Amino acid sequence: MNLTINEIYENLIAHLKQALKISVQQIITPLGSTSLPTHLVLLEKEVAVKYDIAQITRNIDDFKIYVVLARKFRKNLAKFKGNEELKKLEKYGTSKFSRFSKSLLKPKTAASVTLTDATGTSLKSDEDKSNLLADSYEKQYTNPRTEQFNLPPNYVSHQPFIYVTDDEVYKRICAAKSSCSDTSDEVPFKFIKLIAPLISSALAQFFNLTMMKGCVPSRWKSSIIIPLPKKSKPTNPVDYRPISLTSHLCRLYERCILSRLASYLDERQFWSMNQHGFRAKKSTVTNMMETLNDWTNIIENKGQVDVIYLDFSKAFDKIPHDRLLNKLLQLKLNAHLLMWIDNFLSDRNYRVKVGTTLSCSKPATCGVPQGAVLSPVLFGIYVNEISSILPSEVRCKQFADDTKLYAPIYKNDSANPLQTSIDIIQNWSKQSKLPLNVNKTVALTLGKSNKSVDYFIEGQSIKKEKITRDLGFIVSDKLDFSEHWRLATNKSKYLLSQVFQQFNSKNTRLMVLLYKVFIRPVLEYGTCKTLLQEDFIVVN
Repeated sequence: MNLTINEIYENLIAHLKQALKISVQQIITPLGSTSLPTHLVLLEKEVAVKYDIAQITRNIDDFKIYVVLARKFRKNLAKFKGNEELKKLEKYGTSKFSRFSKSLLKPKTAASVTLTDATGTSLKSDEDKSNLLADSYEKQYTNPRTEQFNLPPNYVSHQPFIYVTDDEVYKRICAAKSSCSDTSDEVPFKFIKLIAPLISSALAQFFNLTMMKGCVPSRWKSSIIIPLPKKSKPTNPVDYRPISLTSHLCRLYERCILSRLASYLDERQFWSMNQHGFRAKKSTVTNMMETLNDWTNIIENKGQVDVIYLDFSKAFDKIPHDRLLNKLLQLKLNAHLLMWIDNFLSDRNYRVKVGTTLSCSKPATCGVPQGAVLSPVLFGIYVNEISSILPSEVRCKQFADDTKLYAPIYKNDSANPLQTSIDIIQNWSKQSKLPLNVNKTVALTLGKSNKSVDYFIEGQSIKKEKITRDLGFIVSDKLDFSEHWRLATNKSKYLLSQVFQQFNSKNTRLMVLLYKVFIRPVLEYGTCKTLLQEDFIVVN
């Protein structure tokens, strides 16, 4: 009996859902929920009674009795909650307790989604809201395929077949984070982790079969989008950032593929030296260190630096599949992997979730799926050539889709290589169908000479800024980081106030943990360690 990939996967999911139903009692209990002990419940009721009496009699003595009892209740409640926090820390350990703390200090979801339609009418039902958001997101998919992808005759690959073992799948399941997020699989990954020794062999066989057939199950092509607000009071669909949730098991296999693909690209020395995303030992910090080194050298030589921060509009969602696959073809990837990626990108769809309601399914006709493990690398492959098409005088630094151009400018210069580079990238973006967003592209001038130069994209002037954000750093035209540290300290103070507001225990261990997890990273972001860990220990 020959079953399709989709039929095999549906059988697997059905068995997993049945096993989950039989073996696991599903009770939704928030990690931070705690029932009050009897003496506090009784004291709370007594406080309520005394308050009612004081309201009726308007007697000062009755009011004083209420105040004394209310203070006693608040004090005992704070003590009880503090003890419960310490118990949770001991029970769950630092990692799980940190995740619980993050849900209090940095909540991801808004209490409700507020939206108005084109007529200005406020939407009430979650169904209307989810469908409005889904319709809005559908408009960004503007580059559907123009031709079907086929391997050329006598195609020769330089990459071996990607084969995964039971042991590799088991280790990746154990290394992955537990999650109960709703995905198209309808099986929480936390359950997969619990049965990892039993299921790793079956998953490995299925993963290898999908690669051999060059076909993925339909559940792997479906995403659930959670809208998160970009600003405090959003009312328009564009005010919500789409966060995609994709299949847990697909992401697991993608990690296996990514390790092989990354090794293959490194062996071929594919990546531009200016790309600091997706690469081992590269980060936002290495990007900024190289950039600052160039900037300071130019300024020390009595020049000024003009920087253009380019913004590609909805970059991940715009990539045409046929053009991306042709670039992958030139890399001589394994034929099975090419067909797998082609099938993985084809016929994708998404639904938007508001509350517990899902929108109608909408097609995603282009782009690499946000939330997928392979998407950042596929995007990087697509834009990797940018720095190679620019004039030698112009530097380009990239981190994923964040791209900045800069060049030295001296008093006697007549030519403007930076404007030439902008024109080159504008032409490239048209051919590649990744449009530049002129409204979000900005220019920054560094140095004392301040020779004013205007820059344009298709005749439209690029906005000049004195301060801008660069990969999490706040950069000013004076090339100092005063504003960066001001914002960092303000954010740290806010988080510190949230810690004292949300947590009752002032236990040293708990406070140090919260400081290390939430406050210290804000203050130390971008600081680099120049010594290896073992050398650091020796020095200390």
